[in-house]
Parts: sequence; structure tokens; C-alpha cells
Amino acid sequence: MNLIYRFLSFGLPSWLKRPTKKEDEENGETMTEESSTESQMERKTTGNLFDSLDLKEERNKQRKMVSEATYKTAQRKMSPRKLALLSRQVAGLPIDEAILQMDFSEKRASKWIRSMLAWSRDSAIEKGIRRSRMVVAQSWVSKGPKIRRIDIKGRARMGVKHHPTARLHILLNEGQTYDQVMARKWDKELNKVRSAGIVREDGKLRRKVISGWTW
Repeated sequence: MNLIYRFLSFGLPSWLKRPTKKEDEENGETMTEESSTESQMERKTTGNLFDSLDLKEERNKQRKMVSEATYKTAQRKMSPRKLALLSRQVAGLPIDEAILQMDFSEKRASKWIRSMLAWSRDSAIEKGIRRSRMVVAQSWVSKGPKIRRIDIKGRARMGVKHHPTARLHILLNEGQTYDQVMARKWDKELNKVRSAGIVREDGKLRRKVISGWTW
């Protein structure tokens, strides 16, 4: 029985008892001192909380800039020949002009090609390619696996249909701007102009054609 009464207590446990004022003051002083010392140590070692954040601008500065970037679409259930028509329409254009062409195109595939061009433009800007000089330097189409489907025929016969798939690839880099292209074209046209020079008007006619018919 003595062992039982030895472990019995008729009061609250120590962690539930309310501390007195003196104990509160002592605990408060010790906590403030510990917190101040810890904060000083953290400032000396780590510094500000926001110093450790990896900002987007700093990442772009530290990232190695590239001169060109390649992108591709997903495999689409489409003929490679039909997709090649849009690929030729986009090739060689500035990126904004290529997106504009896809906006007004009546082809069904122009919608997802436009979204791919817009996404690749934003990604290339983050890699360091300037938007004002960004050009679709190359554009090509690759064939994908053919999807096999049952072709039902008459008289209990059947065949196999092969649906083609294709994928569009583009290469973005910095090229000439629209003004530079037009200036180069204008200079090329001017170089084609040839003046007559100094020619005598009273000379003989060369390679004169004399018809044998008398009208």
C-alpha cells in the first residue's frame, strides 16, 4: 500500500501549474537574452532571410546565354505533307510575323502551331535571344509512328488502315530585322538598274530585221 501512495499526487502536474510573477519575469529575461543572442548569431552567419532567395533576374544573369534554340511539337495525327505546307510558310520569318501568319491561317493545325511558336518565343527570350532579332531560321517536319486501325469491308472481310503522324521542328536564332531585310532588298534592286551611257543616235541600226513580206 505504501508503494501505491508513493506515486499518487492530488495536485496538478508541474507543466500545468501557473507560474508566479517572479518566475514569469525570470523566464522572460532568460528568453529575451537567448533570443537576442540567437538572432545576432543568425545575422552574422546567415544574414537576411531574403538574401537566400534565388531571384529570376539573377538566374538569367548566371545562366549561360545561347545563340540559337530548337523546339518541337508533340506527335500529331496529321499527314507530314500537309504539315510541311505550314512549315514552309513559317520558315525564314521573324517570330512575331510567323505567329501572325498562323493567326490568320485557315488550316486546322495553325492553332497548335501558333501556341508552340508563342511558347518557344518566351523560352528563347529567357535563354538570352533578343525578341527584336528573333527569326525562325529553320523549320522542318519529321514522320512519326503510324496508327493502325481496322478497316471494315463487305462480305465479312476487313483490312488495316494506317493513320500517319507528324511533328514540327523549328530553330530560332538572331537574324536580320525587317528594316534591314527591306534595305538589303532595295539595294539589290538598285544595283540591277543600268544606265544607257553615252550612245550616238545617228549610228547604224544593229541586227535590223528585214521581213520578206511586203504588206
